[in-house]
Amino acid sequence: MTISLGKIRLLFIVALLFLSFHQTAGATGGIDPADPMVRITYAKSDLDIQAVLAGVSRDVTASTGIEERFITYYWQTFDAIQCMGKPATDKPLFVDLYVPGFFTDEQVSLMMTAIADSLEKRTGVDKEWVFIHTHFPLQGQVYISGHVEHWDNYRGSASSNPRDIALRAPGKFLFNDASFVFQSLWRFGISATGGADLGELLTITSRIRDFDHESWYTSWTDMACRVRAWADAFAKAGHTQSAKEAYLRATTYFRASEIYLPHQDPRGLVAWQNGRDTFLKAADLSEGLIEYVRIPYENTSLPGYMVKVDNSPTKRPLLIIQTGLDGTAEDLYFIMAAQAVKRGYNCLVFEGPGQGEMIRIQGKGFRHDWEKVITPVVDFALTRPEVDTDRLALIGYSMGGYLVPRALAFEKRVRWCVVDGGVYNVFDGTISKFPEEVQQGLGSPANRDGVDKLVFKEMEDHPDVSQFINMMLWTFQADSPYDLLKKLQKYTQESTIDHIDTETLVVNSSHDQIAGSNAQAKQFYKALKATKSYLEVTPAHGAQFHCQNGAPVFSSERILNWLDNRARP
Repeated sequence: MTISLGKIRLLFIVALLFLSFHQTAGATGGIDPADPMVRITYAKSDLDIQAVLAGVSRDVTASTGIEERFITYYWQTFDAIQCMGKPATDKPLFVDLYVPGFFTDEQVSLMMTAIADSLEKRTGVDKEWVFIHTHFPLQGQVYISGHVEHWDNYRGSASSNPRDIALRAPGKFLFNDASFVFQSLWRFGISATGGADLGELLTITSRIRDFDHESWYTSWTDMACRVRAWADAFAKAGHTQSAKEAYLRATTYFRASEIYLPHQDPRGLVAWQNGRDTFLKAADLSEGLIEYVRIPYENTSLPGYMVKVDNSPTKRPLLIIQTGLDGTAEDLYFIMAAQAVKRGYNCLVFEGPGQGEMIRIQGKGFRHDWEKVITPVVDFALTRPEVDTDRLALIGYSMGGYLVPRALAFEKRVRWCVVDGGVYNVFDGTISKFPEEVQQGLGSPANRDGVDKLVFKEMEDHPDVSQFINMMLWTFQADSPYDLLKKLQKYTQESTIDHIDTETLVVNSSHDQIAGSNAQAKQFYKALKATKSYLEVTPAHGAQFHCQNGAPVFSSERILNWLDNRARP
């Protein structure tokens, strides 16, 4: 197709007239009644469109201060749409926003936010599915979707104003979803111990929509598969060190991907197995320094890893490492074992009932009498030639802060104990998340339905609570919230804490509010009669969250310093 010189000149004159008009309007501060215009496009529906438009008009004016008479709204419908590869009916909702060129970025941002908020309220369409397309004279186009308050990120240019300091705090890291923040800090933290790479993490998280579990799964899985493929190629080419490092990172990404998948979702088992398999491939390339082991336990065995300083028969102090509610043995390698071997400790990392393979493959849930788990682990450790049997230490993370001390009330061959953080009563910590009526209702089975209803309401209102309770329902093999809470009443140190005589370090974090952990650790420390030490970290350390989430190097330094003074590796 060709365009004549005359037509080009005509287009040029029109453009000049357009710019001249907007420059004049900008100079006088006036607003042309024809602008701005808001065109909303949606599927055919039963909505009262006139009422919706009137409501949006009022809402936008109230939020922006731009008078209603200056904004024109109109509505159109589409007959069919393919969105993300599938037919869409009741979503998404599109907005074309035409604004004067003299509008500031702040004005446009205010309009977009106000329109999205109002449409969510007036139509019932989740804001995640509101897409706003706006034109800027001489500045190209900008597309905004999802949480439009993140205007600068989508706009493509930074604001000239400094970002509010509160938004730069660790508790606001990348997401508004508190659970996403926690899980992201975890993975960013272990980049320091070989569990991830910063650029890969930033790429993953940049593709996740806030509060959207499916996009979380997809983004982590995509990177995990990509890094695993690199590792396979490295291994084939003989680059074993690069292959091992890439397999370790892929382990983390597969592990993170399945965090929010219901345990009934078959993708969760696949992701877990992929994470286990990539770690085993890394172990195979470790020249024997990461050894996969099976620990005899009742009529089966527990999975674990011996992580060693070297392959010599030299007897060294052994640090036995276990997780709590939702961790795996592979997680613990990055959180502690990779650091401990540098100090001269051999490490035995394992999974017990309710954890990792034991719940996913063997279907064995948590048990309150954890001594039945720890004693077989110690039995196994004492058979290893590289273990100094007089220098055994045991550390438990998160709910492991209940499990480990409970076991040591009965198992006396362990000399030193670390709990991060200590847990006096699992039930008390869990019930603190719910209204008082929940605990009152546990007094009678007749209240089962009422208790379940109250718990489910809290789960619906708080995504982090939903994630926590769904994990517990599965790993404690409970049929309902009522059943779960009744089971948790057995998980208390009340009758056993006086029997603990192992020297213990209690680590606590000032901002740890997961199941009342900060208060639980203090209660446990106060009740403990054995020789004990206490360490609480604060925001000044950048490690104030649960188990010093996001700061494994800082955490392991303090814990291992304490242990060095006793075990002297």
